[in-house]
Amino acid sequence: MLSGKQVQSRELTPSHEHYLRAIWAVRSERGYARLSDVARELEISNATLSVGLKPLEQRELLSHDDRRFLVLTPSGERVAREVHHRFQVARMFLHDVLGVDEAQADAEACRLEHDLSGQTVERLLDLIKLLREDRELREFFQRRYTEYHRQCRPTTECATCDLACMGTPGPGIA
Repeated sequence: MLSGKQVQSRELTPSHEHYLRAIWAVRSERGYARLSDVARELEISNATLSVGLKPLEQRELLSHDDRRFLVLTPSGERVAREVHHRFQVARMFLHDVLGVDEAQADAEACRLEHDLSGQTVERLLDLIKLLREDRELREFFQRRYTEYHRQCRPTTECATCDLACMGTPGPGIA
């Protein structure tokens, strides 16, 4: 079970996590990962990536093979897979459950993947799986969610109202 950030991953910056995930993705797709391939995937310069990889090498999350291709160590691959897992779950929740369009779901999941805890990721995944497996619940949820519109009217005060319109939490709603 990939349950979110481990201790080693928590100490990494979002950029470092992106680098590891990109290396893993490129190697998975092509069987090898050159610096230039990963830089292109991340839409950054080779020089920026080269500098950014040094801390990952020092932490022994990354190395180079005899052809100078980028290779994740077992620890590096574990972090990359965890980040990818968090991304996929966040993306599915945003797109499949909330109905956020695909491009926006991708962009926002990319930001969320760095801050979601393992517990939150697992509960989101439980909700996604429940909705996929329970056709009656899924249809009810989709119908009600599509029809539902808040009764309060968003104003400039909403950002500072502490969600007063939510009232007292109901049973099971914390």
